[in-house]
Amino acid sequence: MAKEHGQKYKSILVLQILLKYTDKDHPLSASKISDKLLKEYGILAEEHSICRDIKELQRLYSADDEDCVDEGVRIPYKIEYDGSGERGYKVTKSPCKYTDLQLLVECIHSARFISNTEEKRLFRMIKEFCSKEQYKSLNNETYLVDRAKTNNNNILSYINEINAAIKENKKIKFKYMKYTLQNREAQTPRRNGNFYTVSPFKILINEGNFYLLAYNGKQITTYRIDRMDNVIKSIELREGAEFYKDINMQDFTKRVFSMFGGEEKNVTIRFTNDLLDIVIDRFGANGASYTPDDDKHFKIRVNVEVSNMFYSWICGFRKKATILNPPEVVDGFKTFLADINQKYESC
Repeated sequence: MAKEHGQKYKSILVLQILLKYTDKDHPLSASKISDKLLKEYGILAEEHSICRDIKELQRLYSADDEDCVDEGVRIPYKIEYDGSGERGYKVTKSPCKYTDLQLLVECIHSARFISNTEEKRLFRMIKEFCSKEQYKSLNNETYLVDRAKTNNNNILSYINEINAAIKENKKIKFKYMKYTLQNREAQTPRRNGNFYTVSPFKILINEGNFYLLAYNGKQITTYRIDRMDNVIKSIELREGAEFYKDINMQDFTKRVFSMFGGEEKNVTIRFTNDLLDIVIDRFGANGASYTPDDDKHFKIRVNVEVSNMFYSWICGFRKKATILNPPEVVDGFKTFLADINQKYESC
């Protein structure tokens, strides 16, 4: 005799067991479902009653099933009987495809702005949308090349606070953090712990990091959100809308994130043809003017923010890249190289 305890929830729990333990490659017999009902929920159930529950669940899947108990009730899971191999019932269709979950897992794992703690929490959520066997496959970690995870567990809540401030046309306050040689594990506040107050306008993502585009009272600039702490929406109204509306977002982000800031110049650079893919990755297919130079070289004209980081990027190509114009940028590069050479000559 089956226990009365939990009997009215039995159909729901049968579905829960099917979702947890079955998929298109892993069926479960009525006998094993009965065992799991008893072990996990303390409910006794005969096999034929479990089969009846599953039959009702199968009817609820199809919107075209004329025998559906209630036309207003549907479940998004298709349950089928597999008569080959290990005979049993299995969930063959669900709202989330396995490949969708794979993509979510890889995106979460590769996102630098998601801390290890947040990653584990999100993975636990994803676990509810697949079987145990599928989750084992999903949980085979992809190695994250050259990307340290942030230690900031509050990034997602900070993003919500920033978005709320943007929506309400308000400023935000926050402490901006930095590492020190004395403590490389935990960041310490800049400006002796005093708050920054800025007018937020846009959240940007670049190379796995979230950035805030904001007006700081003098100019539009960017802040790494994972380096923020104590983000608070202010009661003050935003300023700097006239500066923000003049920004060409595509040009701005290319200049700032590609070359790390500096004075904007229209620069002509000559590259060997084998570097074309790298140059397009940096400046975009339409972000610069590309022209052939000879059989082995091409030239580009592009706006960049000239800085030491720009010169360092050019240095990485050794003789394969040459800055041609304007003269002041060429001279700046020569000075950059001379300073490096002088440093090593004195060693």
